[in-house]
Amino acid sequence: MSESILVLGATGTQGGAVADQLLDEDVTVYALTRDAESDAAQSLEERGADVVEGNLDEPETLEAAMDEVAGVFCVTNFWEHGYETEVQHGKNAVDAAVASEIDHFVFSSVGGAERDTGISHFDSKWEIEQYLNEADLDATIVRPVFFMQNLEGNREEVMDGTITLAMERHVPLQMLDVDDLGTFVAQIFANPDRYIGEEFELASDELTLTATAIRMADVTGVDVTANHVSPADLAEMMDQGGEEYRVMFEWFNEHGYESPIDKLQAEHGLTFSRLTEYLERTG
Repeated sequence: MSESILVLGATGTQGGAVADQLLDEDVTVYALTRDAESDAAQSLEERGADVVEGNLDEPETLEAAMDEVAGVFCVTNFWEHGYETEVQHGKNAVDAAVASEIDHFVFSSVGGAERDTGISHFDSKWEIEQYLNEADLDATIVRPVFFMQNLEGNREEVMDGTITLAMERHVPLQMLDVDDLGTFVAQIFANPDRYIGEEFELASDELTLTATAIRMADVTGVDVTANHVSPADLAEMMDQGGEEYRVMFEWFNEHGYESPIDKLQAEHGLTFSRLTEYLERTG
């Protein structure tokens, strides 16, 4: 295990999961945040992380933060910043890691990024991947699929008896509990000789919308009905980002993620959460 890890995006869902798992394994974690006084940053500090201020827009702050560490976990944000800024953030992180002679750089991309999806927030991460692969840097790329945590946005309608997604009835969607991403990333940092130069598409379950509704009903005790809508109809329902979601769900239905779920866990000694286990844990 690298003796100390800098987690970029530590106050977000992915970065927080990685930071928590590393802290559980007694790794020294430096958590990069734009505001060390924010509630999220203070929560990280209470959990044992060393909070450092920095900004992906300011490469000099990244290099300063990386002076203390051997490894870096990097996740970038399309939804907050847009395509061009996300790509620049990724490049800034890579450049800072090269300048700081980081031993191991782990980048969280997205499942399918390398498959010419035409989805903007997939393509942006592919552009970062290509830049990373050309850099003089020992790295590992993880490509998580649809996070189970995304279903939290459906909680209210589920408790009212419906789950709505733009998935065709016969098409399954691969999912991942973000905590399992944290577990695998910690394992990657603990075994650099095994994982440097590797790429992994990560999923822990694969379910149709009907099967998802059944599992939600089993856990909640509510009779949940699967509500299938078209990607175009989903886009119409959304206040913002509708076009991006339309393109993404069309890809989900026509192509989809390709994580070898059982093989991945068997080869790496992992036990990821199925959706039922996630729902039971989160209520």
